[in-house]
Amino acid sequence: MGAAAVRGLDDLVGLAYEGIEEPTPWRTLMGELSHRSESHDASMVISSSVVPGAYLLVTDNDDPHLTGSEHVKGVMSVNVLLDLAQPEASTPEELMPDGAFFQTPLYLQFLKPYNLRYLLGRDVVRDDQLRVKLSLERTADQEPFSERERALLEAIAPHLQRAIRLRERRDHGEHMRFFFEEAMAKLAIGCLMLDGRGKVVSINAWARRLIGQNDALAVRNGRLRAVDTVDGRALNKAIDAALAARQGSGPAGRGTALRLESAPGMTVLDLVVKPLARDSLLESSSAPAVVVYLNDCRRPGIELDPGALAAMYGLTHCESQIGALLAKGTCLTDVAARLHVSINTVKTHLRGIYEKLGTSKQAQVVARLNHSSARLL
Repeated sequence: MGAAAVRGLDDLVGLAYEGIEEPTPWRTLMGELSHRSESHDASMVISSSVVPGAYLLVTDNDDPHLTGSEHVKGVMSVNVLLDLAQPEASTPEELMPDGAFFQTPLYLQFLKPYNLRYLLGRDVVRDDQLRVKLSLERTADQEPFSERERALLEAIAPHLQRAIRLRERRDHGEHMRFFFEEAMAKLAIGCLMLDGRGKVVSINAWARRLIGQNDALAVRNGRLRAVDTVDGRALNKAIDAALAARQGSGPAGRGTALRLESAPGMTVLDLVVKPLARDSLLESSSAPAVVVYLNDCRRPGIELDPGALAAMYGLTHCESQIGALLAKGTCLTDVAARLHVSINTVKTHLRGIYEKLGTSKQAQVVARLNHSSARLL
């Protein structure tokens, strides 16, 4: 069944483009998709492929429990489908054969209790910066999804992708970029976006802070440059290579990792320079073409909220305080001094953390906590 056979496709296409201007973008489209497909719910998840735990849910579901922040956070934390590529409309059973999907926490904890049984999903956008997945859900007492619903998703997906790109680039992409810039700022990562001429078109708060406090980088005449006392040739070369890859005149790649030194062996900043995915139909000279990530390697570990760790992992008050300090890079002796307890008390609580995180090594605790979604709070 081709796109031409999808009844009322023109109306859906119109809602895809009208959704750019909605207060909650594409909420009306989700409602119409749910109605047309006779689904319990239609939803779209926008997530970051470089910032785990950062996402945005778009749905017309008005149930305050199912759309509440705590419930949604729980769903997303175990949503195994987000990382699975779905270039065509498919079901979880097709992605995870032999009934594996029905043993996942996503199904057992968040779908089965609400009688949700059938899912049909498709990637709308999947690149090095943005992932958008469109999904339909049906309850166990409904019929499984058919070729009709698959054709519906296949027909609307390219138009929704175009609408998302238009929304992203409107006002130089300010609305969509804010989502990622805020998330990366919470991770203490600076983010700058450069246009096709290498000029800075976006800079998040953390990047401003790093540039303002650091003696390595500056923005001069709209361009990112190393200061006079720092060798900036590697940075300039990385930006040129990313621009060439973006324009198709240079080899494509994952980007370039480099560091700036105030003196030989004295690293000041770690950087990653990456070309962004290109859409030739929506290309403009002011569109973001390159992203530059900045990290101050001399800064202590990320500050984690003990309360968030307690809620996520079931840690006690003391365990969560110890976990937050360990994640920051604090040694056990200093942890004991900070909390005014003995080293043996710290070790006792550490055993409790091991048990709840399913590990037996301090390094694994630090790695687990530093990669948790608590970084985004």
